[in-house]
Amino acid sequence: MLFRNDEKARAEHLAVRENAGWYRWTHDLVKVAGSDADAFLDWLFVNSVGKCAVGKTKYTTMLNEDGKIIDDTIVMHVDEGVWWVSTLYAPQFLRWADAHKGTFSVQYEDITKEIEMYSVQGPNSLKLLNTLVEVSADNVRRFELKDNRIDSTDVKIHRSGFTGELGYEIYCAAEDAPAVEAAIRKAAEHFDAPELDVLEVYVRSLPVEKGFALRQDMYLLTPYECGLGWSVCLDKDFVGKEALLKAKESGPEYKLVGFELLNESYEDICQKEIVYSYGVPCGFVRTAIYGYSVEKNIGFAVLRADKAIVGTRVTIGQNDSPAIITDKAWL
Repeated sequence: MLFRNDEKARAEHLAVRENAGWYRWTHDLVKVAGSDADAFLDWLFVNSVGKCAVGKTKYTTMLNEDGKIIDDTIVMHVDEGVWWVSTLYAPQFLRWADAHKGTFSVQYEDITKEIEMYSVQGPNSLKLLNTLVEVSADNVRRFELKDNRIDSTDVKIHRSGFTGELGYEIYCAAEDAPAVEAAIRKAAEHFDAPELDVLEVYVRSLPVEKGFALRQDMYLLTPYECGLGWSVCLDKDFVGKEALLKAKESGPEYKLVGFELLNESYEDICQKEIVYSYGVPCGFVRTAIYGYSVEKNIGFAVLRADKAIVGTRVTIGQNDSPAIITDKAWL
């Protein structure tokens, strides 16, 4: 957990909010190919990913047979009949794919070690990126993936990110990573854009302020319980659809909510810390972090639906830290 007086984390966080920053962190990547690849991915995921044109990408969740989230991913249509699934849990995805392959004509493999990804994030990320690439990235739209080159090296530019700011991901072959990284580092120096060294800044403090949750925050909730109903395409079939429809009809049992600690805290509030309403357990923390843009101790919690009301006062953990339930985004 990050705290208010962590000056290194604060500087990196504010650099991305106000200027730009970059980091190297490749998600697990699974390559999916074959004549039925689009139909297979549509079966695994709740969103209509199979309809994405080449060069388009889409956010989606993956459910178990009970209609509960077991992963959230970005699915990328990189070429005709070839897709990448960006996940943090490739081994689990591969096992799930094996279990649901059926008669689909499809092949899949973990290519994480073959690809490196660099992320450039912040209001000035496009300006920085355009000093690197051969072809201007001005026309790359959100959730688009386009081929480009950096110093004669083939790369793919993806307009995306997990910070809530304008941002781009740069994918390259693993053997080309040193050259690409050197080019990014040199360009970033001209923009005073730091390399982000504090993992929790780009995985937690920046995303949480904007309401972006990780898979572990929404794990075993339905999309409707964590505000992702917009990503569910009910015009097609998918694993868990029948159970999800029943859950939608009956209404949410739990909800993913935001919370703010009412007093400045240096307590290390952990995942699964119990949330209490008048001394009675009503949920648990999924993440807690300091937001350097909003200057608050904030986080996500899973609460019983009847307690998941904005403005409700609760206490958290054994120290009964006072908190208030909020929306999931602060910016």
